[in-house]
Amino acid sequence: MVLTASNMQVEKPFVQAVYPTSSVLPENLLRVYIQFSKPMKTTGNIEKIKLIDEQGVEVKNVFFNNVHELWNKEQTQLTLILDPARVKKGLATNEALGHALKPNRKYILIIEDLEDVYHQKMRTSYKKNITVENADTQIPEPENWKLNIPEVKSKKSFVVRFPQILDYNSLRQRLIVTDIRNNPIEGVVSIQNQETQWSFQPKTYWESGDYILHINTRLEDPSGNNLNGLFDHKIGSLKYKKEGVIEKIPFTINP
Repeated sequence: MVLTASNMQVEKPFVQAVYPTSSVLPENLLRVYIQFSKPMKTTGNIEKIKLIDEQGVEVKNVFFNNVHELWNKEQTQLTLILDPARVKKGLATNEALGHALKPNRKYILIIEDLEDVYHQKMRTSYKKNITVENADTQIPEPENWKLNIPEVKSKKSFVVRFPQILDYNSLRQRLIVTDIRNNPIEGVVSIQNQETQWSFQPKTYWESGDYILHINTRLEDPSGNNLNGLFDHKIGSLKYKKEGVIEKIPFTINP
């Protein structure tokens, strides 16, 4: 028998989180992640997600409507990309329409009627209030990060705090803790404080010794700026000197 919503008890889906979690976002915002409570249909969703301005009017041509929507393998997280042609200066669409988000204005992101794999619509619509500030034109700089080193023989988290919001997916994928021999330390990563804090809790107790925080230079902020440079760089001006490089921050847990 094929399982459907009609022959089994299935809870209706809902939005669990939207990243960035901050309500204050830059006008050159590039990515938004929407996390759902269960696996969702992976087609025909972009047109059901709307951005409404202060006058209650829908802002058109905001999201890049790719042929294939960007879902994780579990079909629980959808990546929305604000049309890069509007984000990046010097392109025809940007020249004609400008950024979709305007500084010093307020918007509402509305997500409604998306369906799960059983064709059940969301149990309620989701709304996120957004206040827009000026464009983010600062690249992430690890030398400005603050480290909180845990105590030896504890399972306390190793914590890294950032002076700016960083990209949620990037934080989950592009920071790794190893021992001095580059052997990965097993543990659990969590993202807190509106994506300005990365915490790593080890599976076993910390031993005294030297460790390394490895940083992939593709680590980004929500505007697509990474350690290599700004997303909105002049075409041909960025040489990607750090492309593929792993930067390292050593730290020591004292006995």
